[in-house]
Amino acid sequence: MRFKTLVAGFAFALTATAAFAAYNNVVVKLKTPVAEASDSIIVLGAAWSCAGDTCTSVLDRKTAQVRDCRQVARALGPVASFAVGSSNLDEAGIAACNAAAK
Repeated sequence: MRFKTLVAGFAFALTATAAFAAYNNVVVKLKTPVAEASDSIIVLGAAWSCAGDTCTSVLDRKTAQVRDCRQVARALGPVASFAVGSSNLDEAGIAACNAAAK
């Protein structure tokens, strides 16, 4: 019975790891700091935590995309940088992103 429990636990751990493998931390630096800290801003279907000029969230993304940055810029204002995990938008991507800013 112990062996079955061990195998079941191992299988669950592998499944859970695979399910969350595509999720990455997203870090956005804003050009203008937010007026007050908040952890209840919803953008891209996720809650964002903002303090000062930095907003963070966790999204099911592998790379930084201009389309995602645009939605963030519409909600939070112009961005200075946009990173998903180790992937960052370049200057052209940031410029395209900020074209949609509020």
